[in-house]
Amino acid sequence: MKLLLLISLVFLSSCSNQNVIDSDTITFETSKERILNIDDIKIQIINHLLNKNSGLKSDFFSTSWISSIRTTSTLDNILNVQIKEHQPIASLGRGKFITQEGKIIFSKERTKLLELMSIRSLDSDSGLLLNYAFLLQNILNLKDNSVVSFEHIGSNFIESYDNQGTKYSFTIEDFRVQLERLEQFILFELNSGNDDHIRYIDLRYKNAIAVSTGNLEKLI
Repeated sequence: MKLLLLISLVFLSSCSNQNVIDSDTITFETSKERILNIDDIKIQIINHLLNKNSGLKSDFFSTSWISSIRTTSTLDNILNVQIKEHQPIASLGRGKFITQEGKIIFSKERTKLLELMSIRSLDSDSGLLLNYAFLLQNILNLKDNSVVSFEHIGSNFIESYDNQGTKYSFTIEDFRVQLERLEQFILFELNSGNDDHIRYIDLRYKNAIAVSTGNLEKLI
């Protein structure tokens, strides 16, 4: 009976030791695409896994570049932590970004230089403006240009710039109709071989487009 009890205690002790983790048995996998202070992030995650008081805060995933954390363990008691980063598609300014999942994050971390489309609006309108910006991008693809900024001006106006410095003006209520007119105008310009070095296209008119090529402005 004593021998059986001793064997049971040894077995329980062995099982409990297998579940012990410390900082030396934790490994990390991360792409480190945007995070500059990855060591600070690792310390926070380790403290969280070790159940220390300085673990992850409730807003950790919305105020960092970390989208998710997945842990797996090996037979030799190594805990592997896989860090997945947020994938930003646009900047909202002041450290805010929209991710591929449609989440708005506010990063407090230093990041590598990001070349992203800039969206300027209230957070409540950012989803709508991002959708409009992508619609405009589809049109600009006709001439291999890209949207650099997209901004909500006043109550009803939208201003956008492309990578060639051309400015576009729209109204929110008639944006899709104005976008169709822009597409027709671009196709006409491409088919005619016209290269006026256009710097400003105003589509806010009901049945016309105002075009500026620097010092010259004309209504089409």
